[in-house]
Amino acid sequence: MNALIRKDLYTQKTSTYLISALWFIIFTNFFTDGQPVRHVLLLIFVAYFIAISTSNKAFEKELVLLNSLPVTRKQFVLAKYASAFIWFGLSTVVVLFYIFLFDTFAPFPTRMMTMPELLIALGFFYLIISLFYPLQFKAGYVLASSLTIALPLLSMMSFRIILNIMENPRMVAEQKFFLQTADLITTNQWTIALSVLLISALLTWLSILLSIRIIHKTDFDHA
Repeated sequence: MNALIRKDLYTQKTSTYLISALWFIIFTNFFTDGQPVRHVLLLIFVAYFIAISTSNKAFEKELVLLNSLPVTRKQFVLAKYASAFIWFGLSTVVVLFYIFLFDTFAPFPTRMMTMPELLIALGFFYLIISLFYPLQFKAGYVLASSLTIALPLLSMMSFRIILNIMENPRMVAEQKFFLQTADLITTNQWTIALSVLLISALLTWLSILLSIRIIHKTDFDHA
């Protein structure tokens, strides 16, 4: 299984890292917005994009190649989910370094991510990964990535809608609701983080079982 993890890490294309820089532009509003929620979303989707990019190579060839390797189909699936964790860790280092530079040199207010925010990002990252891999194993990379890549777009649209509401002087009731929600999240970060992690762990476990079942039914010789 370690060999499969190393394969995913070593065969990642350089262009993937360059394209990932676009997420920094999108989620930070061209490096002018240091709101913590933007950094959480940034970490989730940078890690996600890099993780699924290791699967955009000819998946059929990868399945056929598995027949010649001393690994089981279960190990093949587990390696995918383990590689995702490594990509999240590397993405965390990059995003935190970016926030440090932003906080040090940019004339805009920001702060470093807290541990609960990192755990929340990890939880949501694996929630999306848990959707992606079963879809990929069953329907292919294009469909799986198309469905899941819509999530960052929906996230940004929702975030933009909330900002518009907060800037509208006529929507006092809605503003009060969002402020109360933000205050609730801020004062209960650890509770929310642990809840997200527990839900994510459960769904990831179910996703792994489903992926293993799909892979066991796949005819690798004719994939």
